Amino acid sequence: DIQMPIMDGLELLEAIRDKKSDTIVIIITAFGTENYAIQALHLGANNYLKEPVSGQELLRLLKKYKTIISAKYSPDSLPGKLIHRKFTFEFDSEFNKIPKIVDKVIVESALDVENNVKVNMELGLVELITNAIEHGNLGIDYHEKQNALNEGTLDELYNERMNDPKYKGRKIIVEFFTDNVKAEWTVTDEGEGFDWTLLPNPTDQDHILELSGRGIFISRFLFDKVEYKGKGNIVTATKKIADL
Repeated sequence: DIQMPIMDGLELLEAIRDKKSDTIVIIITAFGTENYAIQALHLGANNYLKEPVSGQELLRLLKKYKTIISAKYSPDSLPGKLIHRKFTFEFDSEFNKIPKIVDKVIVESALDVENNVKVNMELGLVELITNAIEHGNLGIDYHEKQNALNEGTLDELYNERMNDPKYKGRKIIVEFFTDNVKAEWTVTDEGEGFDWTLLPNPTDQDHILELSGRGIFISRFLFDKVEYKGKGNIVTATKKIADL
């Protein structure tokens, strides 16, 4: 929580990140404390929940992060320095495979970075790929998702769309490039896209407690740059690695 005795949430977050910990941190904030949530994201918080905390929303986050942690794989350290690497993967639109997809992409990226930086990359890619499948390939808009969450029918909505001939078979493309100065991941879906120019500014506290577009919002704090292109079905996330 932002407000705690002895040490507040921001101080605790700073202490955790000073140790370069890969601990996943969720900040709890309330109406009127949006500026603290923005500060927390800049300090390395991985997500946020607004008070009063919804048990359903908390469980959804915990389950998502549990699958990410379970899928983590750390290859043995090898001598030498990566100078250049580039690859392209194609994946089916399957939500239950996202942690494994991200794990595969991170392992193949072979970046020599601190664990806490790697976790941010993983969480950011999970958000971007989930968004690409959910809102891109399956064409589920915010209101449809929110209604399904409220009614407890989100899995049914996913299954319905994945079996609909209009959406069935759509793929996700993940491209990676590094030149030892920066790393870039480009996620492309086969959906109709959206007007990405209307995305809220991530530093605008008026939008911090909104649930709509949270994945996009959070990913902007986990990478150095997140940029949508074309009709909105292509997104590139960049992380500077030269000084890590």
